[in-house]
Amino acid sequence: MQIPGPDGFLLAPDDPLHAAHLRLSDFLLAEEQRNAASALVDPGPWRKTPRKEIPGLTLAVLRRMMWLEQHDAELAAAHLSRIRLGKLLRLLYSIKAPFTEQDLVSIVETTTLLLNRITPFGPVERVSEYFRSNALTPALCRALHAFQANLRDEMGGSKTSMQSLRQQLYMLLWMDEWEPLNPARCWSECVRRDFRGMTGERRARWRDLLKHLRGNAPVRMPKGWAREAEPLLAAVGLEDFRERIAAWFAPFRSGQPLPLSVPGSHVLKGLIWYCAVARDEELRGIALWLLDARWRQKRNTEKSLVALAEFGVTREELASRNLIKERVPDSMPKYLDRLGRSLSLVTTDRVVNSTDENMLIVQGQLHFYRISLSTGEIQRVSDNAQIELDWHSLPDQFRVNISEKTDSPHQFQMRAFLLMNDGVFARYFREVSGKKARPSN
Repeated sequence: MQIPGPDGFLLAPDDPLHAAHLRLSDFLLAEEQRNAASALVDPGPWRKTPRKEIPGLTLAVLRRMMWLEQHDAELAAAHLSRIRLGKLLRLLYSIKAPFTEQDLVSIVETTTLLLNRITPFGPVERVSEYFRSNALTPALCRALHAFQANLRDEMGGSKTSMQSLRQQLYMLLWMDEWEPLNPARCWSECVRRDFRGMTGERRARWRDLLKHLRGNAPVRMPKGWAREAEPLLAAVGLEDFRERIAAWFAPFRSGQPLPLSVPGSHVLKGLIWYCAVARDEELRGIALWLLDARWRQKRNTEKSLVALAEFGVTREELASRNLIKERVPDSMPKYLDRLGRSLSLVTTDRVVNSTDENMLIVQGQLHFYRISLSTGEIQRVSDNAQIELDWHSLPDQFRVNISEKTDSPHQFQMRAFLLMNDGVFARYFREVSGKKARPSN
């Protein structure tokens, strides 16, 4: 017998996540009773949860959110349940727990399906943590590739957070040992090719060394990174490392333009850092071959070139060779001029204007609109089409303040605000099929 939870989700007794779903139902009921859609989740009880239960709870939250998404049109409060579960999900991701490969595949795949509803942070970080002591698998790499293909910048929070997430993805997928090689994609394909040709303990030692490469590392080599790199380099052996670096860096002296991808630039930077950790004069000389390299994609080269600072090569020297652009801060007058031009684009006549007691006129970024205060009908003036708010397509946080029905002056103003910014929010409106707006008097 299936028992409905407070959000409508049906709990099946034979579900492997049944215990997790029971706890989620209790959580949702308690949050609903204190009307806490906007309140923080009390972390205490969840942090006391046995670590082995965290993966199941995480997956249960995601599957519950997926069910709520699928039944959104039938449930008036689905968005509130998703908001509460989303806050719990962020808390669960902050707790270190032993995720298995199967756990991670399921979590990444389910998150990919929910990327239009939830932030993308959490699954990739858990995979990175798993990867520190385990190898990737074909299934996990396929899930990560799908996640990356569906990721959009607007899905995250700050630009910095999204950049860090993408950099982690780049490096994880660079270690995908089953992806077909493509030498035209990046110089670093030669590194991947040679690594895949290794066998046994040698391959395992090189895998550990390459896993230590970072996509979100700072400009200068951190002492902690170098300290962890030393035993990895010693395990590979200086002679083997020197031989491979010489072979991989040899194309830098060919005079031929080489391709360099974003992950490839991180790999190059990390290998130069390993050369610095080795404290070997021959490796220092090989690393400096980078000064002679020619690249097709110059936008990706700076982060690897500045890594030569570990060998005393300054930004000024790189700039004097025209290898990087010298950073000159904008003068204040230029900044103020740009700011003034930006502000001049914000005109006062785009505000919502009331032409009479029964109509709101809205000038959007793309169209003019008329909103009837008596019926709530919205007319797009440019083609006389009648449109309506597609409430179920709104992000959950929007739906806390914007109701499905236009039943108050506040709701009229909220729709007017969205239409004023139709360059961003037009996707949340749809045409009423077969209807043209009534001509205004």
